[in-house]
Amino acid sequence: MRIRTISAAALLIGTISAAKPAKAYDIDCAIILCMAGGFPASAVCSAAYAEMIRRITPKPVLPPFGPCTYPAAPAALGGTGRTEALDISNPDYAWLRRTRVIWWHGRQYENRDGELRWNWSVSSCHHTNLFCRIVSNGYRSKDPWPDTFKTENGQTIKSPSAGAARFHSSRSVMMEFSDYEGVMNHSGWSAY
Repeated sequence: MRIRTISAAALLIGTISAAKPAKAYDIDCAIILCMAGGFPASAVCSAAYAEMIRRITPKPVLPPFGPCTYPAAPAALGGTGRTEALDISNPDYAWLRRTRVIWWHGRQYENRDGELRWNWSVSSCHHTNLFCRIVSNGYRSKDPWPDTFKTENGQTIKSPSAGAARFHSSRSVMMEFSDYEGVMNHSGWSAY
């Protein structure tokens, strides 16, 4: 009986030492997978969300996610065994291509006549953080910037608060994203 116990223990130790550690998804795959689920509460998705926001918060400005190399993982680990990165031009990834980086620049000031004026600009950029277009803007407006604005994806987003200060200048960035079912969401504003 003792020999069987020693043999079983040796076999168990040999099996454990011979096992290869499983590889985790790279952070870009984690961002994409967590975004697909609407960033559910988990340690992995919290880290993916934080990394996405870190990338779009200057400087230097980076796209919120890069190529996911999950397909390059061996098939035994759940990948396809291919060598190329995930192709998001496929119609199945239309939800991912709706991701936008939203930039805010606002300034409240007093002109030479002592009157308050507001300048603001809201730009929406492609998920690569390129191909930007202005969604809302105002220059030397007598009226404060709008409380909300509409995004290219149709969401109504609250503008960053001007605060109580008489003279105020702010710059902020946020992410607008969709889950795999097309339900739109957005991050909070990150000032920079």
